[in-house]
Amino acid sequence: MGRYDNLRKIEQLDPIKDHSEIVKIMVSYEFPWDFQRSYIELGLAKAFASPRIASLVAKRGYTQAHTQKRYDDSSIMMFEMIKHGYDSEQGRACIERMNYIHGHFKINNQDFIYSTAALIVEPIHWNDRFGWRRMSEKERCAWLNFWLEIGKRMKIKDLPDSLEEIARFKQEYEDKFVYNSPATKELYHLFVGLISSWFPLVPRGLVELVFRCILDERSLKAFELETPPVAIKNFVEFCLHTRAWVLSFLPARTKSGLFVDRPSRSYPANNYDVAKLGPSDENLKKKISG
Repeated sequence: MGRYDNLRKIEQLDPIKDHSEIVKIMVSYEFPWDFQRSYIELGLAKAFASPRIASLVAKRGYTQAHTQKRYDDSSIMMFEMIKHGYDSEQGRACIERMNYIHGHFKINNQDFIYSTAALIVEPIHWNDRFGWRRMSEKERCAWLNFWLEIGKRMKIKDLPDSLEEIARFKQEYEDKFVYNSPATKELYHLFVGLISSWFPLVPRGLVELVFRCILDERSLKAFELETPPVAIKNFVEFCLHTRAWVLSFLPARTKSGLFVDRPSRSYPANNYDVAKLGPSDENLKKKISG
């Protein structure tokens, strides 16, 4: 299969009518590793950098007690929608489950928009920096339309309907609401601890240093982190650029790289029930003071 056969197929599709199919090809076969890093990991990091969001997550203690499961459940719900479509049986179950979980929290609509904006913008930004090729305009448009439809089904109000407006909202939100707090710092250390656990032979300090190299300055400040040395940041980016360059010469992927198409740490046999992902009813109904 030629390296650009998937792109040629995508370019024959309509980014409005066929956006789910375009997103599935793009995320499953063109950039699976990149979307896992940017869509899930940087998307979560961006949300955790907001004290309003971080405090809601941290108060119930579920993320602290089940960090790996929290990561896996979030990934599964996101990628099940990409694999099967948001209007499939699995996709509808994911949206219903997310709406049910969110319904137990008093979430400001601006925070909903920001979390969605981060999920839209971060993969595009990552791709511009480290992709083996740049996403086409059709791919960007399809990615936007995919999330606009999910936003409607999650009843998110006033979600901007263009990439420019979403990026503008994201910037304005971060100017006002992203700063350091005990909750942001706590969740950052939990998250780095999780990533470090995936590489038991690598010192945690080294894992954290690499992670800091891909965070922007605003996130570093929100997590009370020092800017990494320029030489190390340049080396990390060089490695990512080298990876992209090597990938550009390899044959196209023929097997899906989606998170849900391989075993996860919490579900080694992929034996999960979407309707039961995330916190239990007992945890969700726990009364929180303060």
